[in-house]
Amino acid sequence: MGRACFTSEYIDRYQYVRYTAAMKRDVDAKQNSGRCCADCELLYAGLDEAARLFAALADESRLAILKQLREQGEVCARDFQACCRVAQPTVSHHLKVLRRAGLVHAEKRGLWVYYTLNDEKLQALKRQVP
Repeated sequence: MGRACFTSEYIDRYQYVRYTAAMKRDVDAKQNSGRCCADCELLYAGLDEAARLFAALADESRLAILKQLREQGEVCARDFQACCRVAQPTVSHHLKVLRRAGLVHAEKRGLWVYYTLNDEKLQALKRQVP
């Protein structure tokens, strides 16, 4: 009886090791290729950029910033706190995320930074929406 338990335990462990090794190879292959197949890459080119932009939009404070920019055209960094109801360091973080995504332009004038929308990037994003 003791021998049978040892054998089944060994077989289970062996199957687990083989299974996890196969899963690791599959994951590594997908990570290295970046796509599931070549057909997807050709059919849906540019979706990685769209996903990055949508991730930048996935916060209500950042959406409020973009809405204020749409309404006012140009806004100084110190004036965003009124639309977002968050502290200035948090507003700065959200502005940095939007700048890195390319959704806003920043221009430093003296001590202050003024922001405007990047309309070209927003139009490109609209084309990605089905």
